[in-house]
Amino acid sequence: MDGILRRFERIYDVVESVEEYRPGGYHPVHLHDVFDHRYEIIAKVAYGQFSTVWLANDRELIHGYVALKILKADASKDSTELSMLLSLSESNIDHPGRRHVVELLDYFYHAGPNGSHLCLVLPAMVPDGQAMVTTGTPHDAGYIQLLSRQILLGLDFLHQSGIVHCDLQPANILVSIAGGISDDKFLQPPELTPVKWLGGVKQDDSAPRYLVPTQRRRGQLDNVPFSALVVKIGDLGGAQWVHQCDRIPVTPKALRAPELITRSSWDINIDIWALGCLIFELATNEPLFPLGMFGLTQDEIDKEHEGLISQLLDSSRCFTTHLADRLMGEFGADNLARLADFLLLVLSRSPKRPSAKQLLSTPFLANEVTITHQ
Repeated sequence: MDGILRRFERIYDVVESVEEYRPGGYHPVHLHDVFDHRYEIIAKVAYGQFSTVWLANDRELIHGYVALKILKADASKDSTELSMLLSLSESNIDHPGRRHVVELLDYFYHAGPNGSHLCLVLPAMVPDGQAMVTTGTPHDAGYIQLLSRQILLGLDFLHQSGIVHCDLQPANILVSIAGGISDDKFLQPPELTPVKWLGGVKQDDSAPRYLVPTQRRRGQLDNVPFSALVVKIGDLGGAQWVHQCDRIPVTPKALRAPELITRSSWDINIDIWALGCLIFELATNEPLFPLGMFGLTQDEIDKEHEGLISQLLDSSRCFTTHLADRLMGEFGADNLARLADFLLLVLSRSPKRPSAKQLLSTPFLANEVTITHQ
């Protein structure tokens, strides 16, 4: 927030920064607002650095429930995300991974007090991978195999379409149930946090009357059979075209491949490394490389990161033990061995990692998992 004059009392709830409601920033949204004369806001789903995401109901009954992603005004100009989503929707590539990447249903621009905002209409995928990880529910081998297969299919479709995702983290893995979301039973009632202006500040309509934390329920998929889950890779806001990998990617620090840590040239293979970190976290509910960043310089963080990589990956036996200690008891020895081999293949220090298509043929994904009973 350096350089931005504070206008509001601090809000400590888990919501977007209230100070980002300013020209060029977020659009103020209230429950039951209607966008483009048809999309009525039902609930808050999420927020990110460049957007807020809402569950909306299509009054024209064409799409039913949708996710409405409203970008900041500054992020709405020449949006790479929009061009990529349009490119994917117009693609004639016949690929089974198409259904595992979020698809664009509609888009429009909305004029507000903070500027013109690009609004992306996407399928309603209320839970995400982050919510699944933070519940701490143990996952069996079949569950991890299904999620990994669907994510890899989506990633292969992206890569074949010339797109590097750059931000493959749990929060960007969207989950739904076969048949889609038909009502708002996955949501909890809103908890409205009033927005209070500081004394002496001239008030205007740049900020909403209140902010809303996410209304996703915790553990909402715990009792759903994993075979009914549909996984999609979401949020292409940080993605780059394969032939234009010229910007520093938005990859979270703990998911950076070795070539990003050393600031070397990079390509599509950074997604493969991040995939390994992601699948480890989905399987164990723990990050693979838990970096301590508070009070550390970038060089200190990089040194810690490289140390953790060496500690875990220099010995396949050490890595397998580390993984086994964090899996549920009935995961199965054969399944453990296959998952460990798969992750070690993905987490290659060399940037020449197997492609997403090649990884789909590995024993962990190509064979049926072994069912074990206690």
